[in-house]
Amino acid sequence: MEQNYEESIKRLEEITALLEEGKLSIDESLNLFSEATEILSKCTKYLDSAEQKISSLIKGE
Repeated sequence: MEQNYEESIKRLEEITALLEEGKLSIDESLNLFSEATEILSKCTKYLDSAEQKISSLIKGE
């Protein structure tokens, strides 16, 4: 099941906290960083789509 935007942001915050602790191995850190970049990409696409929808609504399309 795919996460919604809010769940994705929460997961990014969790990953950030884990990485900032500095207690993970290099492999664990790389895996989390990879996960974070995938989530960030999905969030960016979601926001771009939302922006387009808002622009369409404002224009009355």
